[in-house]
Amino acid sequence: MEKISVFEVSSRFGVFRKPYTTTSSLTYDFPPRTAIIGMIAAVLGWGNDDQNHYISFFKEFKVAVKILKPIQKKSTTFKNLNTKPNAPSPNILTLTEMIYNPSYMLYISWQESELSNLKNKVINKESFYTPYLGTASNIAKIEYIGDFPIEWVSPQTEVIISSVVPKVGNLIFKPMDDQKYIFDTLPYEIDEKRNFVSNRDYIYNPDLGGIKVVSGDEKTVFRVNDDFLIFM
Repeated sequence: MEKISVFEVSSRFGVFRKPYTTTSSLTYDFPPRTAIIGMIAAVLGWGNDDQNHYISFFKEFKVAVKILKPIQKKSTTFKNLNTKPNAPSPNILTLTEMIYNPSYMLYISWQESELSNLKNKVINKESFYTPYLGTASNIAKIEYIGDFPIEWVSPQTEVIISSVVPKVGNLIFKPMDDQKYIFDTLPYEIDEKRNFVSNRDYIYNPDLGGIKVVSGDEKTVFRVNDDFLIFM
């Protein structure tokens, strides 16, 4: 039976900066796939040298993200170094939006050799580099929850999804009364030179009420215990 490995990731704060924000720095509400890949590479100690770049290990990597706590945000001001030549001040003040007490469940499908290495590191509380949620000051706590069997949902089945929902696989979104939904576009893939490759559109419920959809293609929606999920 097909299985999936589950991890919980949390921190006191998290910042996944939206690249189009300038004077005031805004954050995505959950980590983009690119940030998750970087965090896992940090745990495993994979670098970005030309011969063995960490991105090359993630070709078959899939992850579903479940938001565990209602999204709360705070804003604070950081004093950053002003690197512009002839700047009137050596520092620049940046208003930064931060997620307060972020917590996510990651459902990961990957090559068994890589997953086994990751699980051993997390179980033994080891990490080659320090993992963090978006910025280096937000050190991540990672816990291995376990391996669980998955059950693929048949097409044309109506379910309530617990994870963030990408716009893929001919899904039909069915809004529920008294629920809040957010539509956002997040980075999905970068190349080995850290250049942007692609974005993906998502729907999610910041208050944890789930998202009702009718499943589309084969092997789009899957079930783990009581949760229906979709890979990012």
